[in-house]
Amino acid sequence: MGEKLLGNKALKMKKLYDAAYELFTSKGVHNTVIDDIVKHAGVAKGTFYLYCKDKYDLVDRVIIRKLSFVINNAMKALSEKKKAEELDFQESVIFFADYLINYFRGDTRFLELIVKNFSESLYQKLFRCEELEPTRKIFVENFMLNGGSSENAGKRLYLIVCLVSIVCYNSIVQKMPYTFEQIKPELYRSVRQILT
Repeated sequence: MGEKLLGNKALKMKKLYDAAYELFTSKGVHNTVIDDIVKHAGVAKGTFYLYCKDKYDLVDRVIIRKLSFVINNAMKALSEKKKAEELDFQESVIFFADYLINYFRGDTRFLELIVKNFSESLYQKLFRCEELEPTRKIFVENFMLNGGSSENAGKRLYLIVCLVSIVCYNSIVQKMPYTFEQIKPELYRSVRQILT
């Protein structure tokens, strides 16, 4: 009975996440109301409040869920790349950033959702997210091996996330003031400088 209950909960949460993602990326967060989400998901409004505090809590959850999936795939790709060739810490971070950028180029709606809803609370939730613990740990350990502190690793990771997100959004979605191909070398040079 307990497993069935957990399965129902997971299914309802997936329906809420999928419906919310579709509506947030097509109508925008501001123009989406909870009634739209539950109707699109085919669940009761009470179910929404059972799992989420409010619409903005769901926005964070949707972003974290999808971003965790993308980041974990990026880490798997990096692991495969390292089997084929030796990469130092900076090259690994650039490969990782490049993976994310290529993903965002293919899913600009998700990039827009992240950038328009990025906040300190979302970053803190991401930084504490259990699914991303292995990625954080690898970044912090490698940063410390290169002479940095754990506290500075968190700050530098924050800077990289913000820089890459905003530059990608402006150059890929807004197509201004430069195309991504024009700004890419400077973006990667800046990421390397943040890491040193």
